[in-house]
Amino acid sequence: MNDKFNFRIAELLAALFTGSHSEQDVGELRNWIQENERRSKFTTKILNEDNFEYNEKMLAKFPSEERWQRVKVLLDKTGKSKKLRLWMVRYTAAVVLLLVAVVSSLWLNKDEVEEQCPLPRVLASGTTGARLTTGNGKAIDITQNAHLQLHEEDGTSITTDSLGMVYEASDSVVEQEIWNTMETMTGREYMLVLADGTRIFMNAETQVTFPASFKGCERRIRLSGEAYFEVAKDPMHPFIVETEGAEVRVLGTSFNVRAYEGEQEMVTTLVEGKVAVSDSLTKREIHPGEQAVCMLAEGRIDVRQVEVSLYTAWKSGKFIFHNEPLEKIMTYLSHWYGFECRFLDNKAREVRIGASLNRYEDATPILSMLQKTNLVHVTQVDNVLYISSAK
Repeated sequence: MNDKFNFRIAELLAALFTGSHSEQDVGELRNWIQENERRSKFTTKILNEDNFEYNEKMLAKFPSEERWQRVKVLLDKTGKSKKLRLWMVRYTAAVVLLLVAVVSSLWLNKDEVEEQCPLPRVLASGTTGARLTTGNGKAIDITQNAHLQLHEEDGTSITTDSLGMVYEASDSVVEQEIWNTMETMTGREYMLVLADGTRIFMNAETQVTFPASFKGCERRIRLSGEAYFEVAKDPMHPFIVETEGAEVRVLGTSFNVRAYEGEQEMVTTLVEGKVAVSDSLTKREIHPGEQAVCMLAEGRIDVRQVEVSLYTAWKSGKFIFHNEPLEKIMTYLSHWYGFECRFLDNKAREVRIGASLNRYEDATPILSMLQKTNLVHVTQVDNVLYISSAK
């Protein structure tokens, strides 16, 4: 490859790495990568931060002034050096110099690329853990198998064991509710038993705000994220789950609510019992085997029959997908595995797949499955997945 072509490939890689790429850049780079499998491995090596030290050693073999002059000539020819501020030129040159040198050297030594390219970082599965914030604002990190015993200001006892956290109301005459917050981070799950006996199974990146002990005529909590509820029956005190822009009202039942921040839907899937889902304009009741999808932006609630296990499998240690768009699947999995997913074209986003996966395995089987579909290409750089359509 000549210097000009090296520079263009390096420029495309730098744009991809910094997230400043255009659709045209993506198409050009994808066409170049798809010409042979070695270029896909090559791209992974170039963009892998773990290789920077090795790349810098290779770069040191060439005189720095000579490298700069070669890149400066190319910048001048494209007119870019006149349009960029001096600091931007130097920054761009720093990135491009490194990439050009590596492109030139590694491409001429393809065996070395394959031998020294490290294995992608393993994207580990999540585990048990959460963070509790008590009524006085104290934050307590809860790890797996932690054993704690606490008391809230109204006398409510709080204990933890290997299964989760349990609240038990006292005989206190305090009428004011004291609110606590339980939060699971990326790759964490937790089980919480409220003072009324309601069990809440929290998925990753979920926040539940609730009274340490219910005092009024309602049992009202707030949810952001996803949780499975087994609500203790109490006809005199309805249980209400508030989410952003909607709520679910029940008397005693089992159901799943997904309402992650930033998503445009609040999805309630009913396992048993009966619930009412409402927003500011609409109210719909659903029965076992039905799902209510609250379209927050449109002020509409759609009800449909579903296979409940697809939406509650996470609670039992599985991920089950049936003909779902890949973008939706990867967004969902990212809460658990902690990766970032970047789609390089819209066609890849819309690919539909089905799968049944073990939630407690690392992400390797998932990535392998995607490659074997022959529908998409997946390139992993640290914890970032770049996905493009195969055709």
